[in-house]
Amino acid sequence: MHTDLPDDRVRPGLPASIPAPVKAAGVADLVSYIQHTLGFPPRHSLAAISMTGRSLGAVLRCDWDPGTVRTWADHTAYARQFAGHLARDLRANGCVAVLFRDEADREVDEGAASEGGGASSRGSGRDGDRGNGSGRAEDPTSESDRLLAAALERELSEVGLPLMELWLMAGGRLWHVDCPDPGSCSGHGSLASWAETSVVNTSLIVEGSVVEAEPVGSGLPPAAEDFSEELTWALRNIVESSGWLGAEDEADGPDELVSWLEAWERVLAGEELPDQPTERAALMAGLLLVERRDCLLAAACFTLERALSGAAWIGTLPAEASLAFGAEPREVNGVLYSSVILAASRRAPDWERVAHLQNACSGLLPEAAGPVASALRCLAAWVEWARGRGSAAGRILLECRHEDPDYPLGQLLGEIVDRGMLSGWAARRETAWSATARRTG
Repeated sequence: MHTDLPDDRVRPGLPASIPAPVKAAGVADLVSYIQHTLGFPPRHSLAAISMTGRSLGAVLRCDWDPGTVRTWADHTAYARQFAGHLARDLRANGCVAVLFRDEADREVDEGAASEGGGASSRGSGRDGDRGNGSGRAEDPTSESDRLLAAALERELSEVGLPLMELWLMAGGRLWHVDCPDPGSCSGHGSLASWAETSVVNTSLIVEGSVVEAEPVGSGLPPAAEDFSEELTWALRNIVESSGWLGAEDEADGPDELVSWLEAWERVLAGEELPDQPTERAALMAGLLLVERRDCLLAAACFTLERALSGAAWIGTLPAEASLAFGAEPREVNGVLYSSVILAASRRAPDWERVAHLQNACSGLLPEAAGPVASALRCLAAWVEWARGRGSAAGRILLECRHEDPDYPLGQLLGEIVDRGMLSGWAARRETAWSATARRTG
């Protein structure tokens, strides 16, 4: 999907769902729900929640940089793509949205609005009641905010999701965007910290959800500067046993592949990484082969048997390996296998196994180097993208492309993220990674 925005990218964040219905009583509940769904308080973002009645549904977060959205046409293009993403929640009949920015962004925002259409380059200048009886604060909403609200109202109505409310979080407070009478707008200027005492916040904490600080950088540990002795040995062994470039060498049979898959299956099932450096090196070395790396990804999403059955059906791994695990090659698993990279299956992945894969990538990275490190980074980035956290994936890929710009999977995932493509699983409630799923990773 190609975006028409000025900087050629909208990075969607996480559209996800809470398994049990969650109802909102006020804006504090909405903010809590967004923060728990994302896992961190967003900044420089527009986040919307699809709603069915008063039940909260999918959350969509996109980067918001008012400096690149200047004219009415820019606002409309941004709103149209945003509405298109949110409309994937077919059960929703409305939505609410919150615009997150730092107070320091106000000068940029107002300058952009001034260039965009001759509107006033300052906010409304109204003093809104903070809503808690403790004083007054200047209303920071700007003409650019109101242009965005108007564009969203039109585009969301076109897809059957009327915008019920748009709020601005800035300077630690919450404001109605374009509130005609601040005195009559409930919560206008209220402290954003009220979200910490909301019913939704409390219920999600009880379920095990945690809101942490927004990640800085990739969030992954640095890779090693060079191959260790153990990894060098493991790489030499994997090259000799597999012929380096493709299917397993028929002369050696699938024994080494089966052993590698069994070791990774223990990790995906929740076991800790092996203590021995040689065993950890063997796990990493197999990632040098694209066929193995892709099979591991499918195994993490579903089961090892399904992954091997699918890989054998499409011919990327030998049928002997599939049969060693009692899995006959089957077309249905071949189709499922092929859908993994774009997270496009109707079947939900096993998010707990996916979390174990990402944790293992992070744990192995300090001992990895070169293309092995690139493989680990890309797997971790893919997990974030599949969850719907496009910006988190983008930060990892930025690091990967800096270290290894020619790594093919990094190039592919970079194109997906840069074009704002939304994970198919993240777009559907039935398959989306949920806030409560973060308890395992």
